[in-house]
Amino acid sequence: MKLYKQYWEENIAQWGELYLDISHGHEKFSGPVWYSSAYHASIGRLERKLMAQRYEITKAFIDQYVKPGTTFSDLGCGTGIFTVQALQKGAKVNAIDFSKSALEITQRNVLKYAPEGEILFQQADVQADELPESDISLAMGLTPYLTDLPAFMQHVLPKTKLLYCLFIDPSHWANRLRGLLPFLNVRGLRCHAKSQVDKLYAQHGWRLVQRRVFATGYIDLATKN
Repeated sequence: MKLYKQYWEENIAQWGELYLDISHGHEKFSGPVWYSSAYHASIGRLERKLMAQRYEITKAFIDQYVKPGTTFSDLGCGTGIFTVQALQKGAKVNAIDFSKSALEITQRNVLKYAPEGEILFQQADVQADELPESDISLAMGLTPYLTDLPAFMQHVLPKTKLLYCLFIDPSHWANRLRGLLPFLNVRGLRCHAKSQVDKLYAQHGWRLVQRRVFATGYIDLATKN
């Protein structure tokens, strides 16, 4: 988590105005300068395409499920791209991130794109801190950096009714390769097996509604029984 916090604080400003156009292209990684350049010119090209796809998938979810008056928690809100979209749909939004810089950027984007929206900003560690009640919680790009998935579920699931969440799959060949060659894991991503996630859903009285394979992981839609 320490590695990720350092990475995020160094790079959040580079994700800029609703991040999509420049994400995964201006990051600074630890190590020699040439490595960052080589990474962005190779693996980074594919990642930028996947980020665009992930954006469209998440936007479609928000369009389908978020209605006026819905209480929506954006867990790991980043620059606020999905916070803004939920506000524009008429939701009441909890924008939550451990990074003060992220919350400041989200606030600027909210003032620019959804100034009339009803929003609560909270600087919090979703693995340790009390979270607000919501109808829907979104965790898109958060769980790959968690050090304690059971603690995350313990704090999130009792506070919401519907979860839309991205996980990284340890059985995917790319993630197995990252395990063998750690220098490829530039962001310190963590994987979570489907069996582990399903067990945690069951422990909290939740059920899986839909599981969608995406990139080197999967996106779950889950709800209370």
